[in-house]
Amino acid sequence: MKLWRSPGTVPTIAAIAVMVITCVLGDWQLQRGHEKTARAQRLATLAAQEPVDLNAGDIPGGGLSDRTVRARGRFDRAHTVLLDNRPHGTDGRAGFLVVTPLRLDSGANVLVLRGWLPRDAQDRTRLAPFDTPAGDVTLNGTALDTVPRVYGLGASADAEAGRQIRQNLELQAYARELGMPLLPLVIEQTTDTRDGLARDWTPAGFGADRHYGYAFQWFGIAALMLALLIVLGVRRARQEQGAQAA
Repeated sequence: MKLWRSPGTVPTIAAIAVMVITCVLGDWQLQRGHEKTARAQRLATLAAQEPVDLNAGDIPGGGLSDRTVRARGRFDRAHTVLLDNRPHGTDGRAGFLVVTPLRLDSGANVLVLRGWLPRDAQDRTRLAPFDTPAGDVTLNGTALDTVPRVYGLGASADAEAGRQIRQNLELQAYARELGMPLLPLVIEQTTDTRDGLARDWTPAGFGADRHYGYAFQWFGIAALMLALLIVLGVRRARQEQGAQAA
């Protein structure tokens, strides 16, 4: 006596396809959650170490990612760039990310993500006031490998050269635009320089719980589809047994 019969070729294939797709999506969400959790743990460990002084000498390329760094120098106010469509912290308000080159006392140059500026809802070119320190500044921050990017359909980094408001900024392209080399890192500033910019950066682990929640939903759909396939198969087996008995 068979307890289960295939509910049909097409329904079975469709159910298996849905289970495979949802399991793949669930696994991807799990990986995203694990990545964010691991980076948050890494940042917490690195934050306990002494800041790396960028004025001390040569900086190894890629060797300072997520490390706390200290820099001393003067901002190149004339080359401040505002990166558009950057959400604020964890509340998602639209605004700009203010980026300014810093000329270190050692003579090197490094880009600084100074903070967030709100955007006018009616006219994005009407900027809220913010200050740029004119003298020497000493600031701490987190070293990033690149300037954070957003997906955009607009012009490339080279095509946006010379604009104050842009979508994205590439280190090498901006170095060519400035005509001077930049260190292979970006500082996400944490020091308050009283410039009117918000620096409540999104925590590294923010969103991990959401990814785990999405993973649970995808795996739940896969389990539901499996249960439905089993129920339909059992029902068909009973119907066939009833027909044979009759």
